[in-house]
Amino acid sequence: MITAASPQRWFRGNTHTHTSAPPASDANGSPELAAEWYRRKGYDFLFITDHEHLTDVAGLSRMSGDECEFLVLPGQEITQMVVDPAHPHGIRQGHVNALNTDRVILPVGYPELSDEIARVWRACPPGGREALFERRPDIAAIFAAYPQGDHTLASTFHRNVAEVRAAGGIAQINHPNLHWSVGRKDLLGLPQPYLMEIWNAFSLAGNLGGVDDGGDRAPATEELWDELLSDGVRVWGTASDDVHEYAAFDDRDAPTPGKAWIVVRAGSLDQESIMNALRDGHFYASTGIVVDRYTAGPDSVEISLAAIPGWRSAKFVGLTRFRTRFTGRGGRLLAEMAGANPRYRIRGDEGYVRATIVDADGRRAWTQPVFVER
Repeated sequence: MITAASPQRWFRGNTHTHTSAPPASDANGSPELAAEWYRRKGYDFLFITDHEHLTDVAGLSRMSGDECEFLVLPGQEITQMVVDPAHPHGIRQGHVNALNTDRVILPVGYPELSDEIARVWRACPPGGREALFERRPDIAAIFAAYPQGDHTLASTFHRNVAEVRAAGGIAQINHPNLHWSVGRKDLLGLPQPYLMEIWNAFSLAGNLGGVDDGGDRAPATEELWDELLSDGVRVWGTASDDVHEYAAFDDRDAPTPGKAWIVVRAGSLDQESIMNALRDGHFYASTGIVVDRYTAGPDSVEISLAAIPGWRSAKFVGLTRFRTRFTGRGGRLLAEMAGANPRYRIRGDEGYVRATIVDADGRRAWTQPVFVER
């Protein structure tokens, strides 16, 4: 729990960042460009999480004397896919971010490359995947064979999350609703705690769920979160950019940076403090709302929200309207209230208590669950 005596410093960061570092990358910004963009925009830390590649982050952090003023941490996205003939796409996506790991973790069933093909693959420039496949159909055939086999999504999550922990990191389940792939049963029994994206800013992430023309329903990622929490799973909710695009800011659907983040509460800006805060759930997730103060104890959850800053000369500070919903076991609405200082008094039968905050312009924030054990 976070009490009034807990460390009072807030550090803003992104846990899902792609760059042009890997072979055939689908992102168009170098690690240096990505780090500089986030630093200049006031972020405090950044995980670089390229596909099947542990990007070298040495030299990307910034120091001011003995104090770190911007921290870049290593990571990787494990781009797991499995064959599922019953799924409308025939393939289900089970991507996992490995945050602050010390080695590459390849997805289950990922193709093994000979030394010669590995050299060619490593030399493939960003955006050069299709040209390489046209020039080398043998390489295209190797990658076309993935995914294959009889792996279940649940079995790959178990293996990949365990591998992340063995490599010294913490796992983040990415965009569960991408291609409507991940359900509650896929995520039960995993080593805990782990993280899950409640909000992924990629335009096809399906965060809010929905029903298709045939009546098939996918829950919102927040609803999936409540299902897991109600099962007693220690899973902390994140929001992240999943950034790939560093130029097309005029395209609202492009996966550009600065759309979703987490804010960690820790004593200092260093690797150990950030990782401990992630494991302990000492952070909130946001798409724009700023939490000024937050305390959670055995008797209550209290939040103080900062006014949204004005844009240039449009100084309307203090006019923001907020609505907070406190949620408990089974996704039950415990209380709903307006204002910048919501407070919930814990009764003891909630199972857990978490808050979802939405302002009048659609910005959102989520606090982590406080498990009630009376």
